[in-house]
Amino acid sequence: MRAYALVMVTVFLFAGNYIVGKVAADVVPPLTLTWMRTLLGLILVFAFYRKKIMLVRRQLIKEWRPILGMAVTGIAFFPSLSYLALHYTSTINASIMESLTPAVTIILGFFFLRETYGKRQIAGVGLSLVGVMYIISDGSLETLLSLSFNSGDLIMMGAVICWATYSTFVNKFGYRIPLYGSLFAMLLIGNFIIMFAAFLFEWSQGRFVSEWSGPIVFSILYTGVFPSFLALLSWNMAVAEIGPAKATVFMNFMPFATAILSLLFLQEIITVSQIIGGLIVLTGIYFTTKVKKRPRTPPQESR
Repeated sequence: MRAYALVMVTVFLFAGNYIVGKVAADVVPPLTLTWMRTLLGLILVFAFYRKKIMLVRRQLIKEWRPILGMAVTGIAFFPSLSYLALHYTSTINASIMESLTPAVTIILGFFFLRETYGKRQIAGVGLSLVGVMYIISDGSLETLLSLSFNSGDLIMMGAVICWATYSTFVNKFGYRIPLYGSLFAMLLIGNFIIMFAAFLFEWSQGRFVSEWSGPIVFSILYTGVFPSFLALLSWNMAVAEIGPAKATVFMNFMPFATAILSLLFLQEIITVSQIIGGLIVLTGIYFTTKVKKRPRTPPQESR
């Protein structure tokens, strides 16, 4: 039960990330925003867990290969591609692409982890996808068929593949790497990768934050504290317990979570189709998570 609660926390934090990310998209270059959020997350992890990090530094060096893989896919590429996609596509289309995460994760798990999935689990993923489409189309088949896709959607698909790969890494290697230490190492490596990319593609071309205002500062702080710090902690703990296939199906709840946050903070109205679609997604999640699997927990860190 704790793992599922952690996944839901992650979903809502990521849903908020799309809202504030769209606000900042016009004035903050995507790599710059990713670098700022990663740097802030790195500072927070070190500030709260520096003693635990120092105790496991040798183990982190020993496990540098999987840590590097997680840093590249989950810390550097996933947020960078997500923010870049929002420059070219709508949040609706981004949600459609994101809803493919469970299917991509199952494919990666089958080929790289040799995991097997039952008909009930696959049906649950499919049902959740139907719920997502119902929310996005407002219950109208005509609206769904009229949706068009662009280069931003392809970029978002790349982000989805990166997140599914990251989750697969966490499932395969996360149990043998101390949580806080691995998170610090990933953020540290990711920070240097993103900083180099930002310098190469943005700063050297004179592309910086074009406007500093209250909403922009809040957006940067939100992305650093919540998606880059708290969400990664809760996600990694959940994936270590229930595996990526079960965890990523909760990502289909993202459009409904975004609607709830829009109601609370933007005074937008939740529609009947969003409620129905949300219930369909929850039903699919129920079918998927009913499949039993022995949990694996990460090693305890020295105290």
